[in-house]
Amino acid sequence: MPLLRASLLALLVLSPSWLHAGGKLTVTWLEMPVHGLAVVMETPSGKAFLIDTGGVKDKPEPGYNAGRDTITPFLKSHGHSEIAGIAISHPHGDHYGGVEWLLNNWPVKLYFDNAYEGRGQTLSYTRLRGLAAEKGGKYLSVHFGDKIDLDPALTVEVLSPPKDFLDPNSDPAKVSDHGLLNSNSVVLRVQHGKNVFIFPGDSYGGTFERHMKASVPPEKLRATVLTANHHGFNPGYDFPKMVMPQYVVASCVADYPSNAGTPNPRSPGDKAIKVYGELGAKVYVTAFHGNVTAVSDGETVTVTPEHERTTPPLAP
Repeated sequence: MPLLRASLLALLVLSPSWLHAGGKLTVTWLEMPVHGLAVVMETPSGKAFLIDTGGVKDKPEPGYNAGRDTITPFLKSHGHSEIAGIAISHPHGDHYGGVEWLLNNWPVKLYFDNAYEGRGQTLSYTRLRGLAAEKGGKYLSVHFGDKIDLDPALTVEVLSPPKDFLDPNSDPAKVSDHGLLNSNSVVLRVQHGKNVFIFPGDSYGGTFERHMKASVPPEKLRATVLTANHHGFNPGYDFPKMVMPQYVVASCVADYPSNAGTPNPRSPGDKAIKVYGELGAKVYVTAFHGNVTAVSDGETVTVTPEHERTTPPLAP
C-alpha cells in the first residue's frame, strides 16, 4: 500500500497540469443569421467564456440580437447559469453586438478588451466597460504580453495589440478608422496541453503582420485551431503561413452581395477554404456547417460540424 500511494503521488506531481486540472476544453463557433462572430469556450473546470458576442439587427421587429437569440439558448442548453468572462476583440458591432443584452441579463464575472480609445472609437461601445463594472464584473484592459487567468488547465496569452497600439497616428487617408480598429483587435492564444487555439479577431494588414513577426516567437504562432481572421475576408499575405493551422473556422454568412464588384469576396467562407486549404488545413464555415465544435483533451483535437456543407461555392 505505501508503494501504491507513492506511485499515485508521483503521478500527480509529474503529470502535466492540464491532465489533473479536470475535463476537456470545448470551443464552439456559433452560426448566426446575421454577420458576426461569437465563440463559446467551455473550460476543463466547467466555466463558460465568450470571445466576441455577435451582431444585431433591429428590423423587422423583434429584430435579432446574438446575445439573446443565439448565445443565451446555447449556454442554457449546456447547463450554464453564469458567464465567467467576455473578451471583446475590438469595437465593431458584429463583434460586440450581443454584449449589452448579456451584461443586463447574465452574471458576468470578467470583461476585457484592449481599452483603445483612439480614432474610430464610439461612446456606444466605451460605455459598456462601465456597464460591466456596474453589474458587478471585473474589467481588464489587455495588451501584448499579458496573461489571463481563465482556468488552471489553460495558458491564455495576448499576442496583440501592443500597449501603444498599431498605427495610432496614421494618416486617415491611408488607414481608415475601420481598418485601424480591425488591426488592433485583441489576439488571444489559448493553450491546452499540446493544443493551441488562436483567436485573432479582425486583425490583418502589414503593420499587424510585422508586429507578429517581430514580437511573437514563430513556434508560438503555430496553431492547432485558428479562427479565420476577419471572417475570412482578409487572411493576410504572411499570416496564414505563420500560423499553419490544422483546422480553421470562419464565422460569416454565405453571401455578401454588396461586395460584388469590390476587392472583397462575396464569400469570405470560400476564400478561407481556398487560402487555408492550400496550406493543408481543414476549413469549416459557420454559414455552411452550422455550429462548429472543437474538443481538446490536451493531446488531440476533434472538430465536429453541425452538418456537412450542401451549398456550392459562389462563382469567383
